[in-house]
Amino acid sequence: MSAPVHTAIEDGIATLTLKRGKEMNSLDAATAQAVCDAVERFAADPAARVLVLGGEGPAFSAGGDFNWVLQWPGLEASERQAGAEAMMRVVQAIYDFPKPSIARVHGAAVGGGVGLMLACDFAVAASTARFGLTSARNGLLAAIAIPGLIEAVGLRIARQLLVHGGTFNAAEAERIGLVDRVVAPDALEAAVEALARELKLGAPSVQALVKTLVSTVDALPHDSRAAMLSRHVAEQCVTEEALEGMRAFLDKRKPRWAV
Repeated sequence: MSAPVHTAIEDGIATLTLKRGKEMNSLDAATAQAVCDAVERFAADPAARVLVLGGEGPAFSAGGDFNWVLQWPGLEASERQAGAEAMMRVVQAIYDFPKPSIARVHGAAVGGGVGLMLACDFAVAASTARFGLTSARNGLLAAIAIPGLIEAVGLRIARQLLVHGGTFNAAEAERIGLVDRVVAPDALEAAVEALARELKLGAPSVQALVKTLVSTVDALPHDSRAAMLSRHVAEQCVTEEALEGMRAFLDKRKPRWAV
């Protein structure tokens, strides 16, 4: 059996490609674990500066594998819960990845596949891509998409998409904030690569801090944010990366991490 994912690192760009094209890159237990393992390796590898998540074949991802889920009625409740948690862990692992991440969406992203896409910091889509929170029409709940969906489009539109269950094109996905940029299919690779190169210009420690701080600050009462943020500012200013970044600016050169 071939591996369900392919991973590589080149020039600081780590790629994680779902390789279940015949199954529309849907998630089963083995694929979910393989994605989590790959994300963990990339997180620990200083050579990986940016993660690009994509898929092979006609789809980005169709979410959960129905052939796998159809086996669940014969399982114990604890085993079904473990299966659901395995899918949730994939999205959480990508969302918690301490470095910038980009979803490269060339084809269909539906159901839980939207959740995978929205777990990334950026989503760049081909103009031919299709999207949908279609689980309601299959009698299912696209739970792994809900947190990212609310964050991306807001409560009202998230509820509408989940209840309606229809599909829509890339232009509509961009209009409602589901994706960040739409490009011609033959320009997708170049657009993703250009964005990844831009993201490599950021200081890794700042990018990791931002990814944790934004959610933390959002959850805090307004009057308690300043003290917490000022502490982080004071601590960051004396780090090696901060000193290098300021010196590089004054010397009119790139900092070491951007070379």
